[in-house]
Parts: sequence; C-alpha cells; structure tokens
Amino acid sequence: MSPVRGEVRGQLAQWGRSDLAEDCLLVVSELVGNAFDHGRAPVRLSLVLRGQGGDQVLRIQVSDLGPGFDTELVRARWRHPSFGGLGSGGRGLLLVDALCRAWGERHDRAGHTVWGDLPRDTT
Repeated sequence: MSPVRGEVRGQLAQWGRSDLAEDCLLVVSELVGNAFDHGRAPVRLSLVLRGQGGDQVLRIQVSDLGPGFDTELVRARWRHPSFGGLGSGGRGLLLVDALCRAWGERHDRAGHTVWGDLPRDTT
C-alpha cells in the first residue's frame, strides 16, 4: 500500500488539497483493504476532484469484480447491534461513514464500486 499512499499524497498536493490527505488515506486504506479481502481482482482506485473553491469534493472510488454488499444492511447493523452485530467486521465502513460527507456502493455488470466523498461537512 505504500506506493499507493505516495501517489495519493502526490495527487492531492498537485491539486492543492493536501489538507485532505490524512482522511483520504484512511478511507483509501479501508476501501482498498475491503476490496482485496472481500472482492475479486482486479482492484482499481480512482480519485476525482469536483467543484471549485470551497465547494470542492474529492470522490474516492474503489472498484473490483466482486458481488458487492448491501449498504442498507451495513447501516442497519450500526443502528441495531442486535441485528447481526458488528462482530469482528464492519467497523472500517463505520470509519468511512464518520470521515465522509456521503458514501455508498453501486453495482454494474463487471462488479461493484464503493465510493466516499471528502471533506465531511463541517456545518
């Protein structure tokens, strides 16, 4: 993951958004780790910076060929621990939820993509 971390930091610096580096690296680590642990190769990471000035949003996307998961079921387990509990898993996406203003998953014929948007709203 070290070369990826360097590339992420470099891209954020190039965009003038080094302020997002630490949160971005945590989200990237979680999503890429999940893709390797639960998905199927190849795993692809992309960063997209949208907007201008103070309205910029960094979209972090990780795609793989796995079947994906049900985001509503994950969120339901957070709200109702007796409904399946967190067990030894599920905490990483809770971190993504805490750091991102929004996150989710989308499916397509070739697998799925999990995404998260930074920065988190501070208002």
